[in-house]
Amino acid sequence: MRIIVDTNIVFSALLNADSRIGRLLLDSRDKFRFYSCKYLQKEIHRHRDKISQYSRLNNDDLSKLIALVESRIFFS
Repeated sequence: MRIIVDTNIVFSALLNADSRIGRLLLDSRDKFRFYSCKYLQKEIHRHRDKISQYSRLNNDDLSKLIALVESRIFFS
């Protein structure tokens, strides 16, 4: 199944990877294909400091999580 994700969904997953949305995005690669526009990547990096503050992740862990989330999404 193909699913289009927006900024709110991805930010929610980044803020709490153990949430229902986070688990869905991170753990369902074999069931769903997630799509979004390239602008989403810019938004993630533009708001990185706020994401770090609210998620309480250090820079290394946040970088790994962002890379993982971005690897699950097809950007066009």
